[in-house]
Amino acid sequence: MSSLPPPPPDDALTALLPPDVDLAVGWRHEAAVPVWHGVVWGRLGRGDLAWEHLDRVQLPLLAPWIAAERGRILRELGLHGEAEARELPALLRAEDEVDAAMLRVSLVADAVGVGDTSRAVRRLGAARSAVEALTDGPRAARQRLRLGWVDTEVAFLTGQQPPLSDTPRWDEVTDEPTVPPDLAWGSVFHRAKALLFAGIARGDGRLLEAAAVQAPPVLAWAVHLARADSGVADALTAARAAWSAVVAPPEHAAAVAATPTAVRLTGRSTAS
Repeated sequence: MSSLPPPPPDDALTALLPPDVDLAVGWRHEAAVPVWHGVVWGRLGRGDLAWEHLDRVQLPLLAPWIAAERGRILRELGLHGEAEARELPALLRAEDEVDAAMLRVSLVADAVGVGDTSRAVRRLGAARSAVEALTDGPRAARQRLRLGWVDTEVAFLTGQQPPLSDTPRWDEVTDEPTVPPDLAWGSVFHRAKALLFAGIARGDGRLLEAAAVQAPPVLAWAVHLARADSGVADALTAARAAWSAVVAPPEHAAAVAATPTAVRLTGRSTAS
């Protein structure tokens, strides 16, 4: 009998689980602990261990959520088409309103990733309707954060000014970033990603620096790439180092290595 995959370190669970999640009481469902372990391993950049934990859960009720988590990992590695192939069928099976809204937001990001403007705009409208209809609470708050991120992505894709009203900004008085109330229900991952999107949208390197301090491994390379693109010396070196620590799910490793991001950050050609 094969051994169980290791749980994430305690400090990672503390930093990367949302504050309302209590694994001791089986938050959301008694079978969900391996899913949360997969979420945290994914945010630590260990797609291989995330897959092992997610594979342990066969409960149909949780299948749409698991598909969304697998999709997120694949999308963060540049595999937007593969993410969509998991998320679109899962949306049709989603019985939980937050799962359905989460998948709709994810599908916007998939369309942005492949550069499909019309599909991204259409999906953004559907995602906004789904998120706005959610019963308020911590899970809804996190989907509002994610909706803001894809809203920014679609704005850039369509050549529009991204919305800034609910994004972090640099407070000149306190000399630190302000954050929207919904981030109270997010983890370090959510805070770092909010700072990343705000830094890009506002063109403020201080927000990117704050994101770099907080970013977990799966996000660190993207933050450093944004810093490099804004002209920060040695940021590309930091991005390459962060990318080298990320492990793709084994069956997707070859596809990840061929993505434009991987080619840029490794310097390897995709030619055989």
